[in-house]
Amino acid sequence: MRKLVWMGMVGCALAPMLKVAPASADAGGWCLDTVTEFVSGQDIPESVTTDDSGNLYVSLGNSILQRTPDGSVEVFATLPLPIFALGLKQGPDACIYAASTSLSEVLGAFVWRACSAGTAEAFAELDHTGAPNDLAFDDAGNLFVTDPVLGRVWKLDPAGTPAVFVEDPLLEGDPDDPALLFRALGVNGIAFDKQQQFLYLSNSDQGTIVRVDMQSDPPSAEVFAESPTLRGADGIAFDRAGTLYVAVNALDAVVSVDHHGQVRVRSDGSPLDSPSSLVFGATGTTHHQLYIVSSAFMRTLGLKPGTPEPALLSARVAVPGLRLR
Repeated sequence: MRKLVWMGMVGCALAPMLKVAPASADAGGWCLDTVTEFVSGQDIPESVTTDDSGNLYVSLGNSILQRTPDGSVEVFATLPLPIFALGLKQGPDACIYAASTSLSEVLGAFVWRACSAGTAEAFAELDHTGAPNDLAFDDAGNLFVTDPVLGRVWKLDPAGTPAVFVEDPLLEGDPDDPALLFRALGVNGIAFDKQQQFLYLSNSDQGTIVRVDMQSDPPSAEVFAESPTLRGADGIAFDRAGTLYVAVNALDAVVSVDHHGQVRVRSDGSPLDSPSSLVFGATGTTHHQLYIVSSAFMRTLGLKPGTPEPALLSARVAVPGLRLR
């Protein structure tokens, strides 16, 4: 049985009481709590999302785990194929959606839907030469899915019918210099701004944040931010003030990007270990909590030295998060 340890948000909350240093703090006062530890050298958690009740969902292998507000962690759903669940999002129907890919001969490019514990059904089948990664819903119920291998974003209507939404050189990876070493990866994380005027995308290899004008026809992409600090960028999430937070997988860092495209490192180094995804809490008591998955995949696969530290972490931030829909 997989061993998961609920840490109970102890690092920062009890640090003053116990007179010990918190897990991590940068010059701006950020502090990271360990919420759930995974098995070092074995587990590679990839994505995190939340629902309106405060449950957190984490993709791990071909499973979707659920962490309830009381701290218990159980398998919520298992994909019926030996493939990898990646990006997760709750849909407007309250179901949990997951993108998946395969690193073997098994066809794995799907979007799955889990509407209750123990169930997972295929919602859409995509191009199996690619690797669907992250998800975002618009207010009309359309689902947008990044593919960092094909350098495209898919659009799925509410019935699950897929069409290519945008392809652009700005979304492509760099096979000559992949940021994550094992494979060229382009467009990766995805999030809408508050007005859904723009769709924001991270590009791992190019170290950019790209935005797509949702009003243009055809959709047009432009670079919004570019920095060496963004190289290896993965999951992204907005706060209510329009600041974009980025999990920078290759640099063991979380950074922010302001309205002007200026990049600031918020926290880096242990316990951050190949952070791949982040999400703001969705309840009244967790709106200021930014949950971060440290996938630890580079150290687990031997691409970086050191002991892997896979975990679900949390930081309390000043501005609450933007609702995902």
